[in-house]
Amino acid sequence: MDLGWLLLPLAAGMWFWWDTSAAKEQARQYAKQQCQLQQVQLLDDTVALKKTLLRRSPTGHMTLQRKFHFEFSGDGEQRAQGYIELIGRKIKKVHLDVHRIH
Repeated sequence: MDLGWLLLPLAAGMWFWWDTSAAKEQARQYAKQQCQLQQVQLLDDTVALKKTLLRRSPTGHMTLQRKFHFEFSGDGEQRAQGYIELIGRKIKKVHLDVHRIH
């Protein structure tokens, strides 16, 4: 068996891991910005990948759509949920649940 065929899945897996890590950092930065704009606190300073789908971008190319969840607090006591959807590296949607403000 040719070694190249064995390395192809490894290279694809490494690319997927690298691309997802970069998208996660972008989503974390955007969540942090949105929380600052809404005057709430991003809890744990992190986002979590919840869903990855293969979709067409607005230009018609196949790309990955990722949904990242995060938690925030408006009063320092209650946790609320939010999410960010990315298509490729572009923000598609941001949602923050209804929350109590200090």
